[in-house]
Parts: sequence; structure tokens; C-alpha cells
Amino acid sequence: MISQATVADLVPILVPDRVLLIGEILGTREFPDLVTLLVAQVVSGGGSVVVGLEVPFNERLDGQVWGPFWTRDRRYADGRSSLAMAELVTTLADLRATGYPVTPVGLDAAWVAPGSPVDLSSLDRIERPRDEAMAGHFLAAMDSRPRSAGILLAGPEHTGITQGSGTLGSIVAPWFPGTIALVGLTTGGEALTLAETGPVVAPVPADSGTGEGAVWSTEPGADGHHGFVNVGSVSASEPFPSDEPPSGTSSSG
Repeated sequence: MISQATVADLVPILVPDRVLLIGEILGTREFPDLVTLLVAQVVSGGGSVVVGLEVPFNERLDGQVWGPFWTRDRRYADGRSSLAMAELVTTLADLRATGYPVTPVGLDAAWVAPGSPVDLSSLDRIERPRDEAMAGHFLAAMDSRPRSAGILLAGPEHTGITQGSGTLGSIVAPWFPGTIALVGLTTGGEALTLAETGPVVAPVPADSGTGEGAVWSTEPGADGHHGFVNVGSVSASEPFPSDEPPSGTSSSG
């Protein structure tokens, strides 16, 4: 469970025209839950928020229609399409449907596998550098919702902001002064990871020397992040269900 103190640490970043990048550990329940709690804080305070997720840009993200990325062969189903991520998508969609100014946006290229029903018009985007395309989708969403706070949840290989590195974060950060990039840490636990035969639960080692909460400096370190957010003990998400759609897990209340 995410502590309220951790959420409180991050709330000051979530102001209009500022972006928080979180380099998550894929396959946990806690990192999607953290985003849910942060979004609730923004909208309960009357703010608008754009949430970028490391899922294909052509998925509907409406909490009702689950496309080929979510229902793909389990041999390819990593933590980006876990049940916890689907619950986050559903929660964001529910908030949006209720009238809250929440804009979820898929960042990644279309999922393409043998037999996948992908629009041919989507395929030309795969030729662009991955992080450049991801940044383009997020910037377009931020442009469509002026004066929004931004949250980006993706793997840490994408969220660093070192200029010239070509990462998602490095492309987005210059557009939004005060952008903060934090690498995700834990006090140990488990995560859903992808093995040769499909998703399995694997241990996540504790990050020694850090406690729960978020700490950052004004300048990024060698890894391109300003600091870290330690979500505490983590639990593995279940895989995306094949028999029934996921439901949301939280609201603005």
C-alpha cells in the first residue's frame, strides 16, 4: 500500500505545465496505484492532468474495449499489460467519464504480432525512434489540454532527462520547465515479469539505503533522474484477465 506521506511528497510537483516522470518497475501493483492516488489529488484540487502510459497509442483506454495489446499471446505479455495497469486505465476512464479533466494517453507504437488486427495507418509510426514517437504522443496530449499537470509512467530507460540521450524524458523536459524525473525504488517484494513461457512472479530486491517516500534535487544525476520515489514493499500484479474486464480501483474521493 502506498503511504500518504509518499503521495504528499509528490503533490507539489503536480501543478499546471509541469511534468512528473516516474521510472517504474514493471509488473507491480504499487506503481499504477501511485499514479491513481496522484491523479485523485490533482482533480480533487480542481486541476487537470494528462497521464502518459507505456501502452500503444491506438488502444482506446476507455476501460471497456481492450485491444490486441492487452489480449496478446501470454508469451509476450509483460508488466505493461498487467491487470494493475488495466485497472489504472479503467480508473482514469471512469474519472474522465464522470467529468473530471483527466486525459490518459498511450505513448507506444501499435502492438504488432501475427494475426493482430492493427490499422495499416498505424504501421508507419513504428519506423520512428521509439522514444521520439512516445514523446510526440505525450506532447500532443499536453497541447490539447492547456494548463494541465503531466504524469508519465514508463520504464526507467525512458524517463531520464539527460539532454542528447534521445529518451522520452529528454525530449519532453525542455518543453516544461520544472520537470522532475524520479526512478522507482522499493523495499523489496515481487513483480510480474516475463519469462520464456510467459508472465511469472519474481522477487524484487530491496533498494538498500533508502526508505519510503520521494527525494530529489534540482539537477538530474548520472542516470538522468533527479532522485527517486520509493513505494515501499511491492506485490506482483496478476496478468490481464481473459474472462472478464477489469474494474477501476479508486476515485477522486
